[in-house]
Amino acid sequence: MDPESNIKTSSTSGGLLACGSAASALAALIGASCCVLPIILFKLGIGSTFIGGLIFFADKTTFFLVGALLLIAAGVATSFWGGKKPSKRAMYLLSFSLVAVALAYILPSFEGDILRWTGIR
Repeated sequence: MDPESNIKTSSTSGGLLACGSAASALAALIGASCCVLPIILFKLGIGSTFIGGLIFFADKTTFFLVGALLLIAAGVATSFWGGKKPSKRAMYLLSFSLVAVALAYILPSFEGDILRWTGIR
């Protein structure tokens, strides 16, 4: 008998929470790059109407960060609940979300350096 056959696989709720955490983490990352991203998009020729719409994310960055962290915690808990083995997709999404949240948290500290590195300042 295969020892892997005794391990339950994760339900879809862990995958849904992982998708939600990835979306929230991306929104937080967009909001945290409030100065860098619009300038880079403008240099690439993206219209100011689209860039102006990004202000919504900048205003709500804290909420997106907290929401992403809560969804990551819930996704990890439901993925491993009761001895389940999470799917690879859920683990990749949760890992991506955690990295995106970390970047969103530290990005404002390095905006000046990033702008100088890109040659904008």
